[in-house]
Amino acid sequence: MDASAETTDVLLLAVVQGLAEFLPVSSSGHLVLGRSLLDLEEAGLAFDLALHAGTLVAVLAAYWRDVVGLVGDLLRGRWRLALWLVVASVPAGLLGILAKPVFEEASTSARSAGSGLLLTALLLTAGQAALSRRGGSEASSGEREGHDPTASDRGEAPPLWTAVVVGVAQGLALWPGVSRSGSTIAAGLLVGLRGVEAARLSFLMSLIAVGGATVLDLPDALEAGFGPVTAAQVGWGAVVAAVVGLLSLRLLLLFLRQLRLAPFALYTGALGVVTLLLNR
Repeated sequence: MDASAETTDVLLLAVVQGLAEFLPVSSSGHLVLGRSLLDLEEAGLAFDLALHAGTLVAVLAAYWRDVVGLVGDLLRGRWRLALWLVVASVPAGLLGILAKPVFEEASTSARSAGSGLLLTALLLTAGQAALSRRGGSEASSGEREGHDPTASDRGEAPPLWTAVVVGVAQGLALWPGVSRSGSTIAAGLLVGLRGVEAARLSFLMSLIAVGGATVLDLPDALEAGFGPVTAAQVGWGAVVAAVVGLLSLRLLLLFLRQLRLAPFALYTGALGVVTLLLNR
């Protein structure tokens, strides 16, 4: 494979990461499948971390008001939202520590990704049912002309028990093919959150979950290197992942305001079935 083709493949994977990190279709599952199709299995952990760093930048760009507000709240002794986010992050952290070898092995398996995609489809179907039950009240909330879909009034955080439910759903996303955004948003909908609020909390959680995992994996990533992918290619990949990620995040919020998770459930379900059939 020539250098230009490698660069094209790296950027294609960056686009996949940017789209699938926020759209509820599983970035891990798509990266596993994309690596296989593009023959980039040797582009290891450092490459993945760089792409995830790009999507973290997208979250910060979309929710910077919330991040600044959260820091301000902590300085003023208002800790409820911060506590909610910490509690919601504990299950995935514990699973990541206790079962890290299991998830690392699964991350290289197309069959594992296929089964995870089917689970994502089931979770999204449950989330769609919750959206449909609330009907017009969900769609009409916050739909003012010119309203920034990522803006929030940053009201009181939900009860802490909801953080446990959403946190367990986030833990499921350590398995390849299970969408982190899809599982946490669906769980938020099932415990009574509005769609856009569930997305906001999900993406704020990602700053802890993905950011923490990136820091913990950084020593191993630096030791392993980028494999066949150059540092310059990875840098451009991170930039592309950030830009595409910000656009896909806003697209997801639009779908949530229109009460539409079913298209993502159908897509992940179909892709999961095809993946399993092709990897028997």
